[in-house]
Amino acid sequence: MTGPTSVLPGSAPILVPPTLAAELAQLHPDQRKAATHAGNLIVLAGPGAGKTRTLVARIGVLLAATSLRRGVAALTYTEAAAAETTRRLHRLGIRPGRRLSSSTVHAFCLQGILRPYAHLIDEGFNRESTTVADDNTCRSLWRQAAHECGLGETTSQDRTALERLRRVVYAGESTDEFHAIYKNIVFRYEELLRHGDLIDFEAMTGRALALLRKSRTAREQIVARYPYIVIDEYQDLGPVLHGIVEVLLDAGASVTAVGDPDQVLYAYQGASARYLQGLGNRVDFHRIRLTLNYRSGSALINASRAVLGRDRGYHAAPERSDTGTVTITPAKGDLNRHAALAVDAVRGQLDKGLAHESIAILYRAQGPILDALIQALDAAQIPYDREKKRRRPSGPLAELIALCTARSLSGPLGSSNRSSTGTVRALPLRELASLWKRQLQLADLAHPDVTRRALAQQLAAVLDATAPRPEPDDDARSFLQKLMLAMDIAALANASADPRDRSTVDELNVLQESPLTMAELAGGQIPGHIAVTTYHSAKGREFSVVVLPGLVEGIVPSYFPNRPPTPRAVAAARREFYVAITRAKDEAVLITGDRYTIPANKYYPEREQRSRRTRFVDEIERGLL
Repeated sequence: MTGPTSVLPGSAPILVPPTLAAELAQLHPDQRKAATHAGNLIVLAGPGAGKTRTLVARIGVLLAATSLRRGVAALTYTEAAAAETTRRLHRLGIRPGRRLSSSTVHAFCLQGILRPYAHLIDEGFNRESTTVADDNTCRSLWRQAAHECGLGETTSQDRTALERLRRVVYAGESTDEFHAIYKNIVFRYEELLRHGDLIDFEAMTGRALALLRKSRTAREQIVARYPYIVIDEYQDLGPVLHGIVEVLLDAGASVTAVGDPDQVLYAYQGASARYLQGLGNRVDFHRIRLTLNYRSGSALINASRAVLGRDRGYHAAPERSDTGTVTITPAKGDLNRHAALAVDAVRGQLDKGLAHESIAILYRAQGPILDALIQALDAAQIPYDREKKRRRPSGPLAELIALCTARSLSGPLGSSNRSSTGTVRALPLRELASLWKRQLQLADLAHPDVTRRALAQQLAAVLDATAPRPEPDDDARSFLQKLMLAMDIAALANASADPRDRSTVDELNVLQESPLTMAELAGGQIPGHIAVTTYHSAKGREFSVVVLPGLVEGIVPSYFPNRPPTPRAVAAARREFYVAITRAKDEAVLITGDRYTIPANKYYPEREQRSRRTRFVDEIERGLL
């Protein structure tokens, strides 16, 4: 059985698996054009536009378009996003194996560029001995470099500026805006890394770019293996990663860039929409904008348009009959009153029968507003999931453990398949076995005779051994011990090049000293808990109801009294707020106010600051009227 045909670069009409053919037929016409376009492509996808679905379909088509010895490099910002891409491909009947490199951009730079090709020009990188520096080591080296260059103690602002300077230097852009002492510190820090035979995450991308620029062999080999490069969240790329894309483009790669210039959240790190827009200005790129919002009602879309300050043409899906609701609630008092009103809004939704997991309280940054929210939620005995306080380790190995836990909770797919793990979707055993085997290969621990089937059987002995099947609130410690033993997590962690993996065992052992639920270990939102998180961390997620307290000038946007924010700061705050309000499917509750308390510091005592509601709510109200 064959699917639709499409003409792609250098290929005849192609055949796709039946499930992918059915998926393409179900896509919106604009999504289908993006999935099957021949050549370099930019996909501008607004909130709720089905970006991930479109991206996965395009990867499937590109895999079908190339030979069995060539493939696709799909680059994301998080391990979770990379794993989701693989999961969705498998559900479409696509098993790419080594033909797909679905990974974070840093992992691709290290594993796909530096390890195989650094020996060509980078004598300071040794495949066998160069290790990834952990956070503590990096902080120590920064302190040493700053001290040797005469700066002394560095502040968080210094570190942000130094890291941004590194990206500018790696990319070959002008460094005129940076102080000379910063340049000296960066140069010394790089020397210390090389002398210690170390590499950090910034150096992964910077040295990968230098290698690609200098080595024609490396460029040709990478493009020969991965003729198609697909990059998600392109608006958050900085100058170095954009430089890597440009080099691979010039070497013959076909590039698909997916992103939204209105959702740039890492401008302070050097991310800029101009890199995505720069690709759009090239004559060899085609641009498609996805304007249909499958998530939100029209009132919510109108509110987000007002915040954005421009009309991108986004509109609600035609099958959506209700408009959604924007509720503006004034708080007569300080931030404690904001928190009380937020709790009231949550209670009202719970009383209507809405599940806890469908509600989120979003705040701009930690501080008095978060303190007030936590106190109010605790007093009201409303269970909440604070992502910033989650205890599960990060990194590829921790992600694999989380996926195994989710599979244990859900049961064999096709039977109960309980959606009990919040935002985490369970994988079949064979897919978990593939991910495990990949980890073993990266750590050089894979025995040539060990098959995926054998690994799946080993996993089944742990994941399907418990009867009755565990519940999300069950204690996970016994399960975790069995899983770590069956998978020999200690050996995997010790052999991994990723410092997060190397610390995973110690972090998991600490977790086992206190109660740990299966839901927490699975890494999704804890069932029966509302989400409490920042605007930044909410990106990529959706909720039925979003509650936004603290909407006061001076907090959103944030600035000191009597020091009006710069246009650049307002633009950044606007993007953050835009991301926050577009998480809502059915209702956004905006809690405004006219005052807030400034905490005491060494210069001033605690004091109340009179203000007014944020300008963004003014714009929303005018837009809705």
